[in-house]
Amino acid sequence: MRPPYFPMMIDIHGREVLIVGGGNIASRRADTLLRCGARVIIVAPEIQCEGTVLLRREFQPEDVTENLSLVIAATNSREVNRLVHDTAKTKGIPVNVCDCQSECDFFFPSLINCGNVAASVSTAGISCKLTRRLSDKLREVWASWVNEEN
Repeated sequence: MRPPYFPMMIDIHGREVLIVGGGNIASRRADTLLRCGARVIIVAPEIQCEGTVLLRREFQPEDVTENLSLVIAATNSREVNRLVHDTAKTKGIPVNVCDCQSECDFFFPSLINCGNVAASVSTAGISCKLTRRLSDKLREVWASWVNEEN
C-alpha cells in the first residue's frame, strides 16, 4: 500500500485554470474553482457555465499556455484527455485527468467551506462515492463547528 497523498491548499484566486471538456464533471470542477476565485477557461464544443471564459471548439495544444496554474482534462475521449495531459506535462503545469488516475498530478477533492474556513476530502481518485459520503457527513456539522469557534 502506498502512503497517502499530501493534502495541500493553494491560493488560486485570480489565477487561470483551463478545463477541457463540457460534461458534468467539467461543470462540477468549474463550480469549485470559481468558488475559490479562479479565472476558469473552458474549451469544449458545447457547454454553458456562468463566470467562465468559454471557447466553444475542440481542444488544441496551444490552449495550454504558460500562464495557467492548473489544467483539468474532463472529456469523454481518452485520446483527447491523454493529449491534454501530455501537453500540460510538457509545460510543467499540474494536470488532473478525470478518466485516468495514473495521469493525475493532483486529485480534485470535495470542498467543504464556511467562509474562509475550509476542509477537503479525497480518496485519491479511488472512490468518488466514498468521497461524497464523507464530505456530506462533514457538511452536516461543518457550519456549526466553525460558528462555534468564532
